[in-house]
Amino acid sequence: MAEPASSAASGIALSAGVITITGSFLGLQYDYLLAGMFGGLVALSFASQSSRLRMAASVITSAVLAAFSTPIIALLAAEHFPSIARAGEEPLRMFCAVLIGISTQTVVPLGLNILKNRLGGQK
Repeated sequence: MAEPASSAASGIALSAGVITITGSFLGLQYDYLLAGMFGGLVALSFASQSSRLRMAASVITSAVLAAFSTPIIALLAAEHFPSIARAGEEPLRMFCAVLIGISTQTVVPLGLNILKNRLGGQK
């Protein structure tokens, strides 16, 4: 049986490769991808043990969603909280990317369950 550290390292390596390739094809900014990946890894460290594929998919989802939604969330945060905007545009965006990466692993399953319940109730 492999050690937990080696399985985590292989999951990180797999997700980092996929994130880099996906980001280059989609034209996403690498700093937001990496910040989202970092947030996904932080959230993954508090999650229960799962398969390598599930861990990689979770981190990839965190990174890609962070890269797509960071500009929008940072703009909304700066508009609604002017005191936060004084920190600067780039620190605010990086903070939002990490925050999105951390929260994605909770928000996406919650949203899928809500969608599943609504679609299941209409049959």
